[in-house]
Amino acid sequence: MSIDRYLAICSPLRYPAIMRHTFCVQLLSICVAIPFVFVLYMVILISKLPLCCYIIDHFFCDSTAILKLVCVGVDINFFTLSAVISSIFTLVIPLIITVISYMFIVYTIVKIPSEKGRQKTFSTCVSHLTMVSIVFGSAIFIQIRPSKGYSILTDKIINLVSTAMAPLLNPFIYTLRNQQVKDSIRDAARSKRSLFCKS
Repeated sequence: MSIDRYLAICSPLRYPAIMRHTFCVQLLSICVAIPFVFVLYMVILISKLPLCCYIIDHFFCDSTAILKLVCVGVDINFFTLSAVISSIFTLVIPLIITVISYMFIVYTIVKIPSEKGRQKTFSTCVSHLTMVSIVFGSAIFIQIRPSKGYSILTDKIINLVSTAMAPLLNPFIYTLRNQQVKDSIRDAARSKRSLFCKS
């Protein structure tokens, strides 16, 4: 999305030539393949660890919850190092690409002469920035949390925000930009208000 927004705002005349179907498929393939490979590698590493307990105190099989089940005395340093390397490729690099693309976008928006043009252009990016903030914010918090004195309940809440709230809010965030959706919501609120006033 950040590359799409960057091309649409910073190079609008070249956008149709660059964002062809094959390029979109290549971008999508990269965005799916790289995290899949790293997650598969982490699953293989975790599956080789000996577990002393099989009750996970979590909503799903998160790696930190599974590591708490590993038998005492088992060295998990290699797994921890692999998790850090995986986080760099699946979290840090996409975040850097997003931040750099939005720096160029903001620079381009500031150069737009009309206030209305700047506002309209920036409004196309707000929904994506909101989702990026929710997803990356919770993922970064999960990765940099302190190792000691850390509540498993906090971990559950942050994981819930990352895995459930982002997909739940996604349709609302992206559709509330649409004027027809805003008008429909406004009309529905007016009709409900008039129903309550009559009764």
